[in-house]
Amino acid sequence: MIRVLVVDDHPVVRAGMEAVLRAEPGMVVVGGAVGPHDALALVRRARPDLVLLDVHLGPHDGLDLCRLLRREPAAPEVLLISATVDGSLHREALAAGARGVVGKETDLPELFDAIRLAARRRAA
Repeated sequence: MIRVLVVDDHPVVRAGMEAVLRAEPGMVVVGGAVGPHDALALVRRARPDLVLLDVHLGPHDGLDLCRLLRREPAAPEVLLISATVDGSLHREALAAGARGVVGKETDLPELFDAIRLAARRRAA
């Protein structure tokens, strides 16, 4: 089972992501967070394998949160999600410690594959 934490500041988007992940075999949602404070607390308590993290969190920067998450003991893998994905964001995401970036327009099978690939890297 891949334990996933969803971090997005939009309640409907977060709930939708959680719902599709719960329906996918082999994935367990350990929680949902609105921003950095909630996300760090949940990572420390729930110990997810992967954090699915929106790049834009209202006034907060998802890349900054990614850096913080990757410094945690038993750090989870991070997969960023964004409405706009380009080469610049990919470079910034990798520099921040993320395993990659997926667009919000991504088909669900592709999202699930990206989550599985990132989680496998943690297990290796």
